[in-house]
Amino acid sequence: MAYHAFLDVNPLPEARMLRRRSMGWMLLAVAACGGGGDGNPTGTSAVASVSLDVPTLALLVGESKQLSATARNAAGNVVTGAPAATWTSSNYAVATVDATGVVTALIPGTADIRATIAGKRASAQVTVTSAATRATVTMTGNVFSPSRVTIKAGGTVEFVFGATPHTVIFEQVPGAPNSIDVATANKTETRQFNTPRVYRYNCSIHGSMVGDVNVVP
Repeated sequence: MAYHAFLDVNPLPEARMLRRRSMGWMLLAVAACGGGGDGNPTGTSAVASVSLDVPTLALLVGESKQLSATARNAAGNVVTGAPAATWTSSNYAVATVDATGVVTALIPGTADIRATIAGKRASAQVTVTSAATRATVTMTGNVFSPSRVTIKAGGTVEFVFGATPHTVIFEQVPGAPNSIDVATANKTETRQFNTPRVYRYNCSIHGSMVGDVNVVP
């Protein structure tokens, strides 16, 4: 007598139910282990380290600089939803820092500027030096070089004109010196700046030529 094996291609309802339950438990286990996620947790608990945009900073007395802090997870990725940084200075007499990370140099010296996010901290060392009492701006071609100089209040700036005629027209603000409004070449003109602020200027002959004098206390 021949025996034939029959394959049940339509499992009983109970078997189908067990199979579905088994698959459901597998999906729950994967989700519990973090499967299917993007591997980049968010929020305070994900912060493993903090980095600043610069490790060191050199400022003259009276200058300011914006710093920024970034929270990262253990994989080095940026953490989204992290709280804002808390900023502090190790020496507020030398350099202060406000709640947004703007550092202001007060007197010569050094200070560590620290940013803390979720208990993790990074710092940048700031070195503050005194501003010069004298600076020189040369006109090579159609460019003021350098385009910005910083001096102490009461200091002077020499404007050195080359072969190409230029002017130096100062923005009309309190404390601004007299402009050099006559086309000048092959000559040096000196201007004194007594009041701390930024004085912008341009050449009326060549509109692309711009510069400024930053006067600090």
